[in-house]
Amino acid sequence: MKTHLFLVATLLIAFCSCTTKKSQEEVSVQSLTHEVLMDDECMIGITGELALMNDSMAVVISRKSDNAFQVLNYVDKKTSEVGKIGQGPDEFLLPFGLSVKGYGFSVYDANKSRYSTIHLTGTDGSWRVEHLFKTDSLEHVYIQPIRDNKYIASGIYEEHKLVLLDKDGSFLKGFCEIPYQDEDEKKVPGMVRSQVYQGQVAVSPSGKRVAHAIMAGDLIYFYEVSSDGELVLKSKQENAYAQYDRQYGALYAESMIHHYDVCATEEYVYTLYSGRNLKEHGQKAFQSNLIHVYDWDGKLVKKLQLDIDIKEMTVTKDNQQVYAIADLPDPVLVVFKL
Repeated sequence: MKTHLFLVATLLIAFCSCTTKKSQEEVSVQSLTHEVLMDDECMIGITGELALMNDSMAVVISRKSDNAFQVLNYVDKKTSEVGKIGQGPDEFLLPFGLSVKGYGFSVYDANKSRYSTIHLTGTDGSWRVEHLFKTDSLEHVYIQPIRDNKYIASGIYEEHKLVLLDKDGSFLKGFCEIPYQDEDEKKVPGMVRSQVYQGQVAVSPSGKRVAHAIMAGDLIYFYEVSSDGELVLKSKQENAYAQYDRQYGALYAESMIHHYDVCATEEYVYTLYSGRNLKEHGQKAFQSNLIHVYDWDGKLVKKLQLDIDIKEMTVTKDNQQVYAIADLPDPVLVVFKL
């Protein structure tokens, strides 16, 4: 979920090294074969995140286009470009945290500190923008809606791993320490550690459960959301921590990329697990052919072995299909049926 701009930037400055992953209990592996839904004739381009509207149309954040988003109608084989890139009042610069509801989708623009919903208003690709709120001085990267008109955010923070926002985007409280492996790493300034351990948040459709998966380390956290917005940690997997320049937060070349993308249903959490590094694999480190499937108790219940590498993914609410963007060699929309 999705291009991790802040962490990827550090990877381009230096590179990273990671501790060895703990051995895990053996789980079943299911092999999946892809089907192409929209090929390279649709000109999908470079994507950042992927979501699915009503199990019928895919939405992607576009990173190399005059428009910030593409709507991929794979039934009618049509694409629509939505949301101009620019400084204008209804334009976007750096959107993250794609979430969908009905025939609309929402994002947080980290450059403009603004959370917005884009409503699709017709079959002709027409749309309108609704700006819901602007945030305070905190450096949010991802904002996702949860239950009871509240939001969970992750970003570059001094003290907390996640923060809770009200319906107007105002800070309510912070949750959880930023990860550290030992007392020496705990002394690293929070703003540095939070950049290294920047992860992606996935929320269950009901908004009652939250998963936070980390890319630089093999770390994933599972929470329940109480009626007052409190995050209750139910389980965690802390198998490997990032090694990095503790003065500047720059990562080194040999380290694995771990949970590159994450999505959730009411039953499961899915992470796109890379296990690759930039030194050996280059940009292929940000792709994978392996999906880890966890239940909400944090147990790894299954691995999905794909026949091709993918970059971004989302799963239908019934856990029956995985949609993804893959380079074959140009970006295409594919589906895997479980």
